[in-house]
Amino acid sequence: MKNSNLLYLLVFIILFSQCKKDCSDPNPTPVPAQKQAAWVVGNFDKTEYGTILYSPDKGEYWTRQGVNNPELKNINLQGVFAVDNQNAWVAGDSASILKTSDTGNTWVKVSIPGISKMTSFSSISIISSDNIWISGSPGIIINSTDGGNNWTIFDTAFFSGDMFQGIHAVNGDIIYAVGSRISKSKGGEQGTIVRTINAGQSWEHITPPDNYNRNEWIGVCASDPDNVVVHGGHSHYTHTTDGGLSWHNDSIIGTGGTGGADINDLKMLDKNTWWGAFDYDGIYITNDGGANWTNQASVPPFGMWLLGIDYFDRDNALIVGSETTGAFGKIIRTSNGGSTWKLADVRDPYITAVSAVK
Repeated sequence: MKNSNLLYLLVFIILFSQCKKDCSDPNPTPVPAQKQAAWVVGNFDKTEYGTILYSPDKGEYWTRQGVNNPELKNINLQGVFAVDNQNAWVAGDSASILKTSDTGNTWVKVSIPGISKMTSFSSISIISSDNIWISGSPGIIINSTDGGNNWTIFDTAFFSGDMFQGIHAVNGDIIYAVGSRISKSKGGEQGTIVRTINAGQSWEHITPPDNYNRNEWIGVCASDPDNVVVHGGHSHYTHTTDGGLSWHNDSIIGTGGTGGADINDLKMLDKNTWWGAFDYDGIYITNDGGANWTNQASVPPFGMWLLGIDYFDRDNALIVGSETTGAFGKIIRTSNGGSTWKLADVRDPYITAVSAVK
């Protein structure tokens, strides 16, 4: 009995000592909030290296990455996709694609045999760490299903004359790419929309009603296979709610410029909520699938094309833009759903795109 009492006492002391900090301390050590990373890309600047900016904290603070990396020498970057807090991809001129797996401490070139150095990559869409889609010009769409080790270059003859500014992989089978097509018969550019529903085995051109491809298309986004929005010049967009069986054309009045400001980037939080970055410092959001739009006030410096937008959640989002002559760029952020925006950073180079970890 004496030994049993001693054993119980020892157990009590051990449990009490373990519980003291966790259970009794009125000021326990706080658990740090999970960081959410974002990357921004742009042109090369006076350093002569393409611009990559990184934030570990939802865009509050930014640091430069990639300077002195020979693969970024004199490279203008146009596309970026943040997979998670460690992994991201960037793409741009001279068939340049780079990726990081260590939060951007090192950027490694991804080689793609058969791609001309004259290729300019514009947009990246990643379904998983293995499944990567990238579009560019002239008429280039490529895909890797093994994390970038091997690539498929799709039928360049079918895409002849196309310049793909935007690509979006809805899922492993359905992929949209949009941009402009040089129309010799009409003496100028017109929009182009292509789609595959079988992971690239075959492609089709999509023509919305009323020849709405007369507008240049800049980007495409989707919330699910049924709900897709294609957006572009002069505030024009077309969208489907039935997986592409029918398309509904629309535009946004009063966005500025002659005929309306270009919709440079648009993200769908769900099928009804779309958030967009426009020319002329325009920030617009709709909560009813485009029936009504609200203008959110930007912040100086003004005189900007707002070229990219992405969100962490419904409250926290980032927008990047560049001065109309390309002299410098800015990053702005919101933490209250766009009720107010704050200046986060100003940089010398032309800033083109942003991607945030959801």
